Amino acid sequence: MRKKINIYKLLVMIIMLVFPLALPAEAFQYDTVHNYVFSQEKSDIRILLHGERLVTEIPFFIEGGRTLIPVRFFLETMGADVSWHSSTKSVSVARGDTSIEMVAGEKKALINGSPVTLEVPLRLIENRAYVPLRFIAESLGVDIGWNDAERLILIEFESPEGAQQPPPYYQDLNVQVETYGISLGDSGQAVLDLLGEPARRDDTIYGYCWWVYNQDYRNYLQVGIKDGSVVAIYTPGQGWAFGPLQRGCGLNLLEDSFEIADRLFVEEEKVIYELYLPTLVYENLVATFYCDEQDKNKIVAVRLEDREVAEDRFNLYYKYRFPQGKRDSFDREKMRKAEAADEKQIFDLANMERLLRGLPALSWNRDAALAALEHSREMYIHNYFDHFSPVTGEGLDYRLDRRGVNFILAAENIARGQFDGVEVHHGLMNSLRHRENILHKDLRSLGVGVYGDCYTQNFVTLLE
Repeated sequence: MRKKINIYKLLVMIIMLVFPLALPAEAFQYDTVHNYVFSQEKSDIRILLHGERLVTEIPFFIEGGRTLIPVRFFLETMGADVSWHSSTKSVSVARGDTSIEMVAGEKKALINGSPVTLEVPLRLIENRAYVPLRFIAESLGVDIGWNDAERLILIEFESPEGAQQPPPYYQDLNVQVETYGISLGDSGQAVLDLLGEPARRDDTIYGYCWWVYNQDYRNYLQVGIKDGSVVAIYTPGQGWAFGPLQRGCGLNLLEDSFEIADRLFVEEEKVIYELYLPTLVYENLVATFYCDEQDKNKIVAVRLEDREVAEDRFNLYYKYRFPQGKRDSFDREKMRKAEAADEKQIFDLANMERLLRGLPALSWNRDAALAALEHSREMYIHNYFDHFSPVTGEGLDYRLDRRGVNFILAAENIARGQFDGVEVHHGLMNSLRHRENILHKDLRSLGVGVYGDCYTQNFVTLLE
């Protein structure tokens, strides 16, 4: 007979919609985490712009057989000027000699002042304006096609004279940057001379190796080394600064001081990646900032990347880790090492959060980690996202039982679609109930399992 267990919380991340249910006291609680990559994958449609993949982490929707696209990102990509009027909930679009006026929810639109009827109106979805792609494209003189067999939207257009293309970079780097004396372009030897040997060297699939300095969680630091040089730096520590920005400042200071980029345009490949984290894009540098949404949107960490390395991170993620990618074409041993590196970093960052708040550190639980890895692998292979397996019907208790974990308290966090362990950690900390698990004072150990773009944390307090 299976032993009686006490599961504190099982938290699930619902991507598009959460249904509130009246549940008994020890039932499961549901929560939401922003995860636009997974939402797009579920839409089962891809867009090719001039034959190249157009990637956006903001999902698009189907209504009445028509594809609805986020207004600003797609239309500016087509060289159009877009204005949103909040007072009237309307959008103005101009490209060349053509202007379009649309009002949310109304099936009448104006093209150069003349009324036309829409099959599907402009919609407001999750505080974003979406327009019917075919209507807007054809009205602007953009060729659009549909490949039903491969579910591809094909877009081709000639830019009107004087139209602005997505800029290769947004601003000049004219601020002082401080990250523990380490800068992009430094030699690996200079890092060793200054900081000593790292606690760990973690492989990635993104062309560099993370040197992890976790000896002091208050000054946690990851230094990305490629070909003997620093190409990436990530730190949630106390000792970084980017111009006026430092740990604990408000997001409003970033918005007031810089022009935040909404996309990363890879000129060579003609691919545009939508950015959903506060990001600054320079000619040779991409700076990403991580905020604590549960604490007044304070900035808590920064990631600096060589521009080409940042572009590779997007490209290689979609090529090898995204469900529609070609994972099997990548070296399996190297892939597993990279996923194991994410597991260790997620573990480190959870302990950093706990120690900063005076909570006891979690120990690594190998058996819980194996159970977590099995769950992540099954979610990826069978393409689902849930705490309960539609394949076996099992939940966390069965998975831990099968691994021989004798516990009195257990909790599980899952995530999907993030690029790496760093982004997973900040996404979970920004979700209240996932955060509660990470910071729960009665949980004593943690095992993490990563497979592809699926991540599982299993927290366990053992029965002694």
